Amino acid sequence: MPVPTDVRLNVRILLDTGGYLVAHYRSDVSAYLLPGGDVEPAEGIASAAARYVHTLTGSPAVPTEFVGCVEHHGPDAEHTVTALFAADLPDGAAAPVTHAGAALVPLALEDFNERSLTPAAVSVAVVRWLEDHWPVWQGLPVHEPDAWWNHLSQSVHVLRAQLHARRHELDDAAFRDAAVAICALVAAADGTIDARERDAMAHIVTTDRTLSAFPPNELVHLFDAHVDALRADAAGGRAAALREIAKVRGNRARARSVVQFGAVIGRSDGTFDPAERAVVQEAMDILGLDPSSLAVQRVRSTHG
Repeated sequence: MPVPTDVRLNVRILLDTGGYLVAHYRSDVSAYLLPGGDVEPAEGIASAAARYVHTLTGSPAVPTEFVGCVEHHGPDAEHTVTALFAADLPDGAAAPVTHAGAALVPLALEDFNERSLTPAAVSVAVVRWLEDHWPVWQGLPVHEPDAWWNHLSQSVHVLRAQLHARRHELDDAAFRDAAVAICALVAAADGTIDARERDAMAHIVTTDRTLSAFPPNELVHLFDAHVDALRADAAGGRAAALREIAKVRGNRARARSVVQFGAVIGRSDGTFDPAERAVVQEAMDILGLDPSSLAVQRVRSTHG
């Protein structure tokens, strides 16, 4: 017997038709609405997703991929949870032009941004999934939110797995320079870098899979240059490192990855103290990142 609830549960589909999603255009809000609809009583969200994909594609056997869940307020202010699923249009199939009696139009993925969809919370979640291809949970704001790093002890493995999955997008010099710079700042967060700390951090920089695209000797050279600069002139060395971090401003995926990498490095010794958190916070400010976009969940992961 279904349990009564005040939460409306629906499913929306990211149907990729070859570089485009299909969506309804809502002129009243100047944004697009993904196709889908409510989950029926006693129906699971995966079954609902399969039903809507079948309706859109005409095929009952199109695989779906879970994208995430978004908690938000619906158009009538009702408490809503939207489950998102992705699917590819089968080869040879025509892109759907209507769904549920409304016209569908193509929405180019290369033009997609956080204002493309309604509701806005769904758009933000889709952007994160397109960047990471990692399931997203976007909850409603709470009155006294914890800083996102307060949950980091339970989420380091998740963040490492996300960074590793994204590593092929993180193989350019700007990311390398920014990532090494934030490592140096985290190492110097307490005001000093002794030989033991230098060796431990250099080992992390050269062995972490996030930076596996770069030669280890190159990474050590860059790291030692920052360490020497920080030892010689703490303020000047810090400013130089922050300039390196700023190289990835404007590239959301790389910017988020630099901050996440810095946080994971800060937690590598089992603690993430206030001085290290301050480094990461300053990097977020420089990169123009909203802390909510870096939220991590209270989950344990088996991903290594």
